[in-house]
Amino acid sequence: MNSEKKQLKNLLLQNSFVLQKTIKYIFILYGFLFSYLCKSQTANYVANGSFEQFYTCSNPNAISVAKSWRSIDSSIFGNVLFYSTCYSNVPYGPFGFQWAKTGNSFGVTSVLCQPTLCATNNSRGYLRNRLKQNLQAGKTYCVKFYVNLSDNSSYGIDGFGAYFGDNTLDTITQVNGPITYLLPQVQNPTNNIISDTLNWTLVTGTFVANGNEKHMVIGNFKDDASTNKLFINSNNFPHVYTTVLIEDVSCIDINLPAYAGPDIWSIPNNTIYIGRPQDVGIDEACMWYHLPNITTAIDTAAGITLTVGIVTNTYVVRQEICGNVKWDTVVVYPSGVGIKNFNTRRDNIKIYPNPTSEFLNVEFENPNRKVQINFEILNELGQLIRVDEISIKNKSVLINTKDLPNGIYVLRLLEGGQIDINRRFVILH
Repeated sequence: MNSEKKQLKNLLLQNSFVLQKTIKYIFILYGFLFSYLCKSQTANYVANGSFEQFYTCSNPNAISVAKSWRSIDSSIFGNVLFYSTCYSNVPYGPFGFQWAKTGNSFGVTSVLCQPTLCATNNSRGYLRNRLKQNLQAGKTYCVKFYVNLSDNSSYGIDGFGAYFGDNTLDTITQVNGPITYLLPQVQNPTNNIISDTLNWTLVTGTFVANGNEKHMVIGNFKDDASTNKLFINSNNFPHVYTTVLIEDVSCIDINLPAYAGPDIWSIPNNTIYIGRPQDVGIDEACMWYHLPNITTAIDTAAGITLTVGIVTNTYVVRQEICGNVKWDTVVVYPSGVGIKNFNTRRDNIKIYPNPTSEFLNVEFENPNRKVQINFEILNELGQLIRVDEISIKNKSVLINTKDLPNGIYVLRLLEGGQIDINRRFVILH
């Protein structure tokens, strides 16, 4: 009997150990999965927005060699070209001298061509991109692309637009003339004539998606009479002719959360990557700061590579998409084993705005929270700088932060004298 009890006890201990290990690995897996999902969240919906990815160098000028790009009708050339240092037509091309804005490649198309030079077919062109995934209904997107007029263009024009549509684009066969029945969601303002043959000029705007958009088309959707123009070059006179170079195309959810990544425990001198994968559009939207310095950026990119120091460091990313600014922080801890401690949380809270200047709103998701709760605020050195008791009303509370200097802090909630929840926040006056 005693032997059976002993065997049962050992079995329970073994099962308990297995259960604890299983729970630990579940939390580790959850952490990695959460990090992966955040990183894999689409930032720029335009695939190959800088034209840097291509299939081959054996077919010069064909837009079809650029991954995810083609003419609006894939079976017709459509006056849409691909230029790259790979073909040696960058920067010295038949349309003039120009380097790519990013990398080594860009798209080229004709946006205006009137008789006598183009008497037969008008020779318009429209670049078409297969988006990484469909846009989401009801969301507002920030669209950007850069244009540069070729040196031999005789006119600057205002007719630059971006249209987002579904597979009905495949029914279009009139690819060499003005496609006026497509109404671009993003349009360069009327009479804002772009005539710069030296610098890249930004065309941008926002629109609300209906959820069916899976393709983006760039071109001039105005007819010849409605296209406002300015004479800039007599080399092709009397021809009315405009060719444009297209670069750095992006379409990003204007409310995309800023993402610095999960806190990292790593061995000193290791190289780590924080933030999102780099991509066109989102790179120029993100600026990184090393706290406590929040005035001088250390880099501009969606994500950056760092070397882990011997002390704890905090990094902040500021993301601005069409004027909508968001922030996120990540703490990099030096650790001898490089393993993060995963702690369970008895309930969840939300704190916002973050960064904040005057007040921090704490919202409790658990309706069974006690009405009175103690909290502490610690600075980035781990020093306790405030202790107080708060009263929760309507599952939320407001904490005054006006007297806190700029920097990163930890809000610590205590229940029964025990630390219940830690949340980081940033003060930025």
